[in-house]
Amino acid sequence: MATTVKKCLKLHKLFVAEVTRNSRLESEGSQVLSTLANVSQRVPTLLQYDSTNGTGNGHLEGNVETMGVLTYSSNTQALLLQKHFLTLEKSLAFLSDIMRDFQELLRHLRSFASECVVLVDDALLECETVVSVDDEMAVVTFPLQLQEWMETVLAMFEHEVLRKVRLVTNLEYSDPRRLNAVHKQWSSKGVMGNVDYDYVQTGLQLPQVNYCLPSQSSDSKSITSESKRKKKTNKANK
Repeated sequence: MATTVKKCLKLHKLFVAEVTRNSRLESEGSQVLSTLANVSQRVPTLLQYDSTNGTGNGHLEGNVETMGVLTYSSNTQALLLQKHFLTLEKSLAFLSDIMRDFQELLRHLRSFASECVVLVDDALLECETVVSVDDEMAVVTFPLQLQEWMETVLAMFEHEVLRKVRLVTNLEYSDPRRLNAVHKQWSSKGVMGNVDYDYVQTGLQLPQVNYCLPSQSSDSKSITSESKRKKKTNKANK
């Protein structure tokens, strides 16, 4: 039983590592969407500057208010536009990478949940060798609880990743309003999110590391005391 519990604890640790990875991906995605929204809002101003550049003193005065001293630099608008569009393209590519990482994360969570099912089967087989109801419950309780917790958390993240996929589908950097809306709806902790982080953090109670069956403990003590008696008998005979 101790071996099964150790395997369950190791599996739980791997599962939690992926949950932590999800938080990092969420943070990166939020930063990318914020960049897309902010940069896309500045592009119309640069395009307007291009259409009014050099057409009169009145327009020049307006450009100074918008661009500052950069108004008097050559090729300023072209260089800034190029930099802005390059940032937008890189940000969209980075967002695509993040969405692929979310899919990979789901594959890992599903794999761990499947491994947990195998451990539950192993625990049920161990039940056939125990003699009391209490021992039988001790054998299967934690593996079953771990399986239920993993499957519940997995379902949450599956729904959340699907929501994010739909949220960013056909996302265009030429639509600042939508980019702002997507950024506000991105977090799984928001109103639109599907993850109950209270359950993720507290929904599973871990067993003690030195967990063992009562019968195993008593058997161990019996064997130890018997060994001591034999040693004393041997010394007395000598």
